[in-house]
Amino acid sequence: MKTLAKTKLALKRRPRFETDAEGKSKAVRLNTPDYIALLVQANQTDPALWPPGAKQGATALARIRKIEVDCIATHGEFDWEKLSEPVQDEYDSLCVLLDRLQDTGERVSLHAYQVGRGKRRL
Repeated sequence: MKTLAKTKLALKRRPRFETDAEGKSKAVRLNTPDYIALLVQANQTDPALWPPGAKQGATALARIRKIEVDCIATHGEFDWEKLSEPVQDEYDSLCVLLDRLQDTGERVSLHAYQVGRGKRRL
């Protein structure tokens, strides 16, 4: 089980906190991809919590988790290689759908990535 200390939350943008006159937080605003990332990390499959236009993510996440649980029940661990080819394809397609729902459209060139990572150019 994950502990809060070991949980890695990689938000694309910083949340915006709204405060009252006394400086206490009263609301937080996230962009939609970050909100969806939180839903995925929390394994939240209730479509009512998913944003309009992204409700299929709840169904996709539920199916992904079912595939993982079934694999663990059969093989003692989740190993994508132990899934049948049709289930591998389904799993991959569902993961792509969730990735697209979390995509901000932001792109980084290979050079910018390498510079940001302190790597030398290839």
